[in-house]
Amino acid sequence: HYEHTLPNIRGSLSNTYGKNMYGQPAMNFIHEGGIGAISEHLRLLLAQDVGNHLDRKLYEENLSRSTVSTALKTGPEVPPETTAVEHRQEMQEESLLSTKPYEPMLNLFAAYADEEEAEVQMMESRPSPGRTASASRKRKGNEPEMFNLFSQENMYDEAVSQEEMTGEQAAAEAKWQERRLRFEAERKKETEPRPFTGEIRPEYKNGSLVKAGEQYGYLQGLGTPEVQFHPLRLTVTQQYRAAYYIPLREAYHNLYNAEAETETEQPELREELNRQYDRFHRMFRELNGKDNAKFLLLDAGGREMLSLERSVDGKIQKADIFTVPVSFNANEVTHVDTPQEALAASLNKFGEVNLEYMENLSDIGRQELLEQLEERIFYNPMMKSHEIKDRFIAGNVIAKAEWIENHLRDYPDDGASRKSLEALRKAIPEPISFEQLDFNLGERWIPMSVYEEFAGYLFETKAHIHYTESIDEFSVSFESTNANITDRYYVKGEKRGYYGNDLLKHALHNTVPDITKTVQDKEGNDIKVRDAEAIQLADTKINEIRSAFTGWLNEQLPEFKQNLADMYNRKFNCYVRPDYDGSLQSFPFLDLKGLGIPSLYDSQKNAVWMLKMNGGGIIDHQVGTGKTLIMCIAAFEMKRLGLANKPMIIGLKSNVHDIADTFKRAYPNARVLYPGKEDFTPEKRVGIFHDIKNNNWDCIILTHDQFGKIPQSPEIQQKIYTQEIDSIEENLAVFEQQGNEVTGWIKKGLEKRKENLEAKLEKLEQDIKDRTDDVTDFRQMGIDHLFVDESHNFKNLMFNTRHARVSGLGNPEGSMKAMNMLFAIRTIQERTGRDLGATFLSGTTISNSLTELYLLFKYLRPKEMERQGITCFDGWAAVYAKKSTDFEFSVTNQVVQKERFRYFIKVPELANFYAEITDYKTAEDVGVDRPELNEQLYHIPPTPQQEVFIQKLIKFAETGDATYIDREPLSEAEEKAQMLIATNYSNKMSLDMRLIDQQYGDSPGNKASHCAAKIAEYYYKYLDQKGTQFIFSDLSTYKPDQWNIYSEIRRKLVEDHNIPEKQIKFIQEANSDNARKELFKDMNSGRIRFLFGSTQKLGTGVNAQERAVAIHHLDIP
Repeated sequence: HYEHTLPNIRGSLSNTYGKNMYGQPAMNFIHEGGIGAISEHLRLLLAQDVGNHLDRKLYEENLSRSTVSTALKTGPEVPPETTAVEHRQEMQEESLLSTKPYEPMLNLFAAYADEEEAEVQMMESRPSPGRTASASRKRKGNEPEMFNLFSQENMYDEAVSQEEMTGEQAAAEAKWQERRLRFEAERKKETEPRPFTGEIRPEYKNGSLVKAGEQYGYLQGLGTPEVQFHPLRLTVTQQYRAAYYIPLREAYHNLYNAEAETETEQPELREELNRQYDRFHRMFRELNGKDNAKFLLLDAGGREMLSLERSVDGKIQKADIFTVPVSFNANEVTHVDTPQEALAASLNKFGEVNLEYMENLSDIGRQELLEQLEERIFYNPMMKSHEIKDRFIAGNVIAKAEWIENHLRDYPDDGASRKSLEALRKAIPEPISFEQLDFNLGERWIPMSVYEEFAGYLFETKAHIHYTESIDEFSVSFESTNANITDRYYVKGEKRGYYGNDLLKHALHNTVPDITKTVQDKEGNDIKVRDAEAIQLADTKINEIRSAFTGWLNEQLPEFKQNLADMYNRKFNCYVRPDYDGSLQSFPFLDLKGLGIPSLYDSQKNAVWMLKMNGGGIIDHQVGTGKTLIMCIAAFEMKRLGLANKPMIIGLKSNVHDIADTFKRAYPNARVLYPGKEDFTPEKRVGIFHDIKNNNWDCIILTHDQFGKIPQSPEIQQKIYTQEIDSIEENLAVFEQQGNEVTGWIKKGLEKRKENLEAKLEKLEQDIKDRTDDVTDFRQMGIDHLFVDESHNFKNLMFNTRHARVSGLGNPEGSMKAMNMLFAIRTIQERTGRDLGATFLSGTTISNSLTELYLLFKYLRPKEMERQGITCFDGWAAVYAKKSTDFEFSVTNQVVQKERFRYFIKVPELANFYAEITDYKTAEDVGVDRPELNEQLYHIPPTPQQEVFIQKLIKFAETGDATYIDREPLSEAEEKAQMLIATNYSNKMSLDMRLIDQQYGDSPGNKASHCAAKIAEYYYKYLDQKGTQFIFSDLSTYKPDQWNIYSEIRRKLVEDHNIPEKQIKFIQEANSDNARKELFKDMNSGRIRFLFGSTQKLGTGVNAQERAVAIHHLDIP
């Protein structure tokens, strides 16, 4: 096996396939020079190794006489070359100081080499065998002396002094030194990086394993003028593997690339691939074998090579590429007989109507094709091409019809456009009459002149009303004053009065003034409190104004009513959602066998078709209906058809691996970037970002958290802030023209907002100026479509509202996570110039807040909302929601007034606006067989301890005195959050009093006791079936070092109900992906019967329900 170590003897070797001494297949080598030549080469090899590993300094220090043994003159002394460990350390130090492209293979190379060198290095550190502390050894009696050829002691005995060295010996020493220096220089040169002069193949990338001359190494600097070759120290076995692997890799890429470029089968290249694979397999067995897979992953393209094998029923088989083409559709139709078949072929190949292709495919003339497909395709003069009905008769059909009407005025002889116009007119939704509509005062799309006429009628004087879009603000003024303004519609406050113009403005905004008064507390101090009487009077008068608007509208002339209804229909009742039919799609390259399914659901085909037609949308499918596969297929189809160049999928950490696995099984030859958490460390993150930017990926798959670490473009933010400032300056100019009467605090508010935006803009501009690194941001990555799995995790987006006291709106401050998503989507929308650009997938797109529906539109349909005159939440709510004040029970069980948006209005148009971009399916729609959910609400009476604490909590909520609930007096910050504190205590109290204080102790009537009893009931009921149960609680999750509800219920199950503790597990105990998989496997097998967890950890990405008989929720998720 020294053939790979001394490359110069390879020409003297011949090889044949045979068997080794164990009867296994092996390569046999025969040296043509016979024993003599082999011994000479072996002598040189031994001399070289002795020279490499001899510590000359140590050797000379221990010589009693300084002479050089003639036995060593034939081998040069060579210091040990730089080890792979040192090389890796140098690289790591360098990477901390640079931002080189991501090189995931480099450390793997070093690590692999280190493992096989570790033994050698350990041996080098041991004392040499035969070496003793004394220079001479004594033998016992007549014991014969054992001569150790490699003992340094014997070398000492053979040495002669430097003084006795002859001239001939001195010459030999000099020659030996010369040879040593020359050999040392050559070895150093061989281990240093050098320019790569070989062929740069298309599949090469940074980290690719290659051969240069007689050495193996990896490439660096691809894409730069000078590609560098970095030699590697490989063992003999590694060199064998490399020698067999590289030709296999080249054969694979030669075949794949040739068939992808020519779209024709390449039988000779396929035969070569099979030959190279069989050759590798004979020597090293399967590519996915442990040692082979480890070695292949050293190569930057090794993971792709592992996909040349697939597992079928536990057996490794060759992938499809060994028998059929996979880079193009080998079964692509070359001829069809009907126009309908030609259309289907065109849609599958191009994603659109390509008449030239259809003509060639069918041998049918264009005119006949158009006649036969008259109801299927239409000419769109806006695009100057034909479109399928699902795309043309969709969306805002009124706007399309108006555009074509204008087009026909200039081109009256355009018969194709005229036919298209007729089809659009037939599709326009039936107009909604004035009598069917419910108008709110303050809807932003209604002309201000309408509001001015109404105000003039109500207040009996001329009114001026202006709406400032940038701050969503109405301003009201009257030309003269009268009793209606100063008396009838007047409310007196302690500090100021609210006149008719003030109340009309609040009526337009659908708000009530927050009027305060001064009272004295128990200590006699003056404090400000809300003036409930004045607020109620103002609310009554404002509602009177809003009701008067509805009555005034009903009294207007028919022409006025018709004009207002027409405006509404043009803005809101103009959308058509086609019945998307994806049955014509054939999905080239989709590997149904790899997925283990016979076909896709019709619902999946239709959803993918909708996303392709619209360029994104919302997939609102229930859990278990195949959203993951929809996402993967849609991403690949968009890439294949050129609808997106670089799609990205983001998912939860708990199930993103399943998404990546599904994608690779669906499209085994796709170029997918899926970095694991070990690849996304801060040190490697910059490299990952460069990798996304500089490569042509079919798809990039990240977790939500990884996505959140991508920097957003400062230029995009700068542009948005600049537009906002420009808009504010325009509005300020308008206010200046209207005079001081209407500017007031509105002008101050605009100026303050402008000041804040300018400060942010200044910081951004400084950041851009100071930026010296080359960190890639989202805009530079070129992502042009974003698939967001479990998109409800981004629902907490910032929004502005003046309805601060209205309940149920969520948190208007939003989260940075959601804001980051908005910046990313706006970046894509700016690139494409249209709405959408993203696909949201969730089984709960809207859960419990009115604002969630608005925020979906803010993400995905900003341009369309702007066309409707809606720029903020208040503007949207003014059109679609009704607000009212009703009596409710508070968190302390008291009756209080609550102001809420309680119901939607104009529901058909709102639903259509949502449905136009949404595919909604239930499990029943899809045909998924799921058991019916039997929901039960358990009413548990409060324990005596809870009854007492409830009264204390009520007192605390009323007074703010924290001593009622055994707390220190509230701080100033806590006083502002008094009701939040009361709610938190109420939630804890309802779950278990020990969450408030451990002194309360256990109780047979608490929720833990009831829950344990119910769990035990189901356990014994389904004991023979090994029924499993899930227990959820978000309020008191498992923590090993403190009391929690999980551990308490487990204790009760074990001690009170005789359930084995080993059958009870907490999701928090499975702290790795493998541990989670094993846990779910045990649940499905029935080995584990109970699993506790929170909504976040146990509610998504869990496939452990095969034996589930019950789910228990201890608190509302």
